[in-house]
Amino acid sequence: MLDEETPCARGDEGCAGPRKRDREATANALLDAGKQVFAERGFDAATTREIAARAGVNEQLIQRYFSGKAGLLLAVVERYGREEAQGCTLPPMTGTCVEKEIHTFLHHQAEHAWKCREFTKVIMGRALVDPAIAAEMGRTLSESRIPSLLSRLEALRDKGLIDRDADLPNVAAGIATLSFGLGFLDQVVFAEDNGRVCAVARSIATTLARGLAPKG
Repeated sequence: MLDEETPCARGDEGCAGPRKRDREATANALLDAGKQVFAERGFDAATTREIAARAGVNEQLIQRYFSGKAGLLLAVVERYGREEAQGCTLPPMTGTCVEKEIHTFLHHQAEHAWKCREFTKVIMGRALVDPAIAAEMGRTLSESRIPSLLSRLEALRDKGLIDRDADLPNVAAGIATLSFGLGFLDQVVFAEDNGRVCAVARSIATTLARGLAPKG
């Protein structure tokens, strides 16, 4: 098992670099294992012993690095948010159809929500009782999904396809919230048929595109 009993951990001089790398590797192993175990067991049933064993490290390091199980989950969610911000990619823009861009966004987010559904269940459950988790979820939404859509809508407005007075920041925020409702609530919580979810996404895209069209 990995531990900190390396020359660096014992305080030997001249090895700050290896010690930092050892700590980062151990922390990343715990984050990876934590995400897996939380998704499989749920937060309450997940144990630090199982997470540490999955990571191949000493269980005490969870307390040392993350101040316990709750802190580890928050760190997992924070890393998940960074990955979302870096990887919230969509297919190339058509550049000619507002309806298609909105539908593409909704469809992409629904697929993503389904792929991440088990871990998202854990996050949602904890967000109801842990303000730090709730705040991190909100930050992820505001720093990844909303900006990725807003940039597309602004580009379409620049082409004259969206009314120049449209409040695009709030439109993007609303669509991003709808995407979570369709992707997670409808698909995962309410077990809606995929065809139904797709039909709703298409109808939303059509309606919003008409409302955003240039006036006059």
